[in-house]
Amino acid sequence: MAFPLTSVRDLASQVEWGQLCITPLDPGIWALLEPAGSQNHAPQLCWVTPDLLACVWMAGGQEGTSGMGIVLSLLAASSGRWTEPQLVSQDPARSEQNPLLYVAGEHLHLVHTAQRSRSLDEPFWESGSSFSMQWTAQLRHQSLPLAALDPADPASWGPGAWSRATTLLEQPAFCRHPPLQRADGRWLLPIYRSLETGGSFGHDHSQVLLLEADGTAVASALDEELPSVDPITVPESTGRVHGSIVPSADGSGLLQFFRSRLADRMYLSRSGPEGEQWTAPEPIQLPNNNSSIQALRLASGRLAMIYNRFCFEPDPESPQPWGEANWPRTRWPLSIALSTDDGQTWPWIRDIDTGLGFCGSANWQLNGQLAYPTILEGQPGELHIAYSWAGRAAIRYLCLEEDEILGVVPALEGS
Repeated sequence: MAFPLTSVRDLASQVEWGQLCITPLDPGIWALLEPAGSQNHAPQLCWVTPDLLACVWMAGGQEGTSGMGIVLSLLAASSGRWTEPQLVSQDPARSEQNPLLYVAGEHLHLVHTAQRSRSLDEPFWESGSSFSMQWTAQLRHQSLPLAALDPADPASWGPGAWSRATTLLEQPAFCRHPPLQRADGRWLLPIYRSLETGGSFGHDHSQVLLLEADGTAVASALDEELPSVDPITVPESTGRVHGSIVPSADGSGLLQFFRSRLADRMYLSRSGPEGEQWTAPEPIQLPNNNSSIQALRLASGRLAMIYNRFCFEPDPESPQPWGEANWPRTRWPLSIALSTDDGQTWPWIRDIDTGLGFCGSANWQLNGQLAYPTILEGQPGELHIAYSWAGRAAIRYLCLEEDEILGVVPALEGS
């Protein structure tokens, strides 16, 4: 007997792309941003103004292939929905990936990678290469005047409104997270190098690129005719990538958290407030599955970390030497952890998306990955999150309160 099917109220049919929703079964306010390709991945959020939130991500047919581009969607405070995404990157011949946004000098700045499209015709395909092509990636930069941006007018923030994309750094490099601004106005942009030599990601290591207050790279004085850019090296960082920089709790220095290619733990490096000398990264308590993480210093003083709560548990008696990357491919659950001691301990952890709930290695393909999260704070304690949802089918946006991670239960009306 199937009588419930004849009388059910279909709420799923009422959900529209970009529409903000709330339900009693999930925490927070959420939306599914309209897909811009069969793959939608690596989102980053940015406050354009206090009343306008932006999200960029890479979208297209497949990571690493031509036609993968950067798209942008906006959420105005009074609109109740995200706009239809628009392509804003400019090189269809390359695979454009890992975008980030930040506001500086009355402009909205976009930085992303643009690598050569991988093809089976490449000569290195049969030579044991990782075939990622990430060693061909250029860091591209373009900007948009804030004064002209109108979220209701797509032409004011669409492809024709941006400056011509330029290469930010001569050497090939990759990025993931937005820069942190120093007290002198300059920016610290975490980057990493993914080299063809050394097998599959075997030589990946992290650096920090210093940017001027207007978003351009700070050049060295080694060659006055053709200034080069000398990124700041994070020592002993091979296998530690996707740096996420936050200020320390007391403001006396900086912390940089990393993804680990070994899929063992997150790693932490420390620096003074200028960010020009970093310590060798050391493992911390939180697991890492060789997928992206992001840290955020909250108005409460707590440190927030958003990540996948899974790893290959390291053996302290027989640590694995660095070489080839580990790929557990388990990118769920998606969790947030809070710390009051700069990441030494994480007393509060909550899973905010557990996926479809299939268990066991035989069911791996049934769980859509929840990956590459980004997190921002709006009003104090108001957390804005976006991540690749259901195996890159779409970008999911979520807004919830810090108290929901702490387990603080609001008082019931009338109590």
